[in-house]
Amino acid sequence: MTRDKWAGVALHLLLVWAAMATAVPMLGIALLMAGWGGGFGTAAVALALGLPLAVGLLAAAGSAARTMVPICGSGGGRLAWAVLVFMLGTLGVLGGLAAYGEGVDLGSAGARFALTGVPYAVAAALFVPDWRVRLAAVAAVAAGIGYGVQ
Repeated sequence: MTRDKWAGVALHLLLVWAAMATAVPMLGIALLMAGWGGGFGTAAVALALGLPLAVGLLAAAGSAARTMVPICGSGGGRLAWAVLVFMLGTLGVLGGLAAYGEGVDLGSAGARFALTGVPYAVAAALFVPDWRVRLAAVAAVAAGIGYGVQ
């Protein structure tokens, strides 16, 4: 991989992290407020509106990686990539919430806010066709699990 490709991959993963570090907390707050104010039905409507927006934001972030991530080369592929990254990243966020609920120290509120985008960036890294990037993503998941279970 050339130096320009490495920079492109880093910018792509940074874009995914930044997009989801802002979108996921907003979606969570919207769900909390909708559920608190209107119950389950209102929260379901907020979720039905918020999920496609979050996936669309990811798909837009994936358009910048058309040359680096083969699945992002077409519109349908980008949408499939966005759905997969969202699902895998959400599993990571739920794991982080479970660890936080069990008393694992995840730092200040600002650090926890920044950490919400990390599982999505790690999931996006799994789709980059370079073994070093994928190995780094697996190492990040292993480090997170190791920190959470200690």
